Amino acid sequence: MVVSEAPEVRLAVAREVGLGARLVTSLGATSADRRLDTGVAVDGLVLDLDADRRVVSDFLCRLVDRGFHGPRILLSSGFRPEASATFPTACHTHFALGRPWRAGQLRSLLERVLGVSHLAQSASRP
Repeated sequence: MVVSEAPEVRLAVAREVGLGARLVTSLGATSADRRLDTGVAVDGLVLDLDADRRVVSDFLCRLVDRGFHGPRILLSSGFRPEASATFPTACHTHFALGRPWRAGQLRSLLERVLGVSHLAQSASRP
């Protein structure tokens, strides 16, 4: 699930992932909560932290209350590349990626945290 109020972020994630995964998009935390309430099953989240920090923080807390254990990839234009590069080794559920990211970087991170290898091949199809 891609959680972002910014259409350019949702489009960038869709372009990066390509055809290798079924993306569920939401227009922010409230939309994501509604989708999860209706039973939408997701393997992981790509969450744009550049929205209202309090709303995003509350959403992350609600994920814990729901018992969601999937990976959360946190995107932010405020992440320094050197800091976000070390973040993936510090935790098993939360991963950081600075915006903008290099081509292939998000896809590679998703493949690693979801334990799949088919995203790269699918994204390169015409």
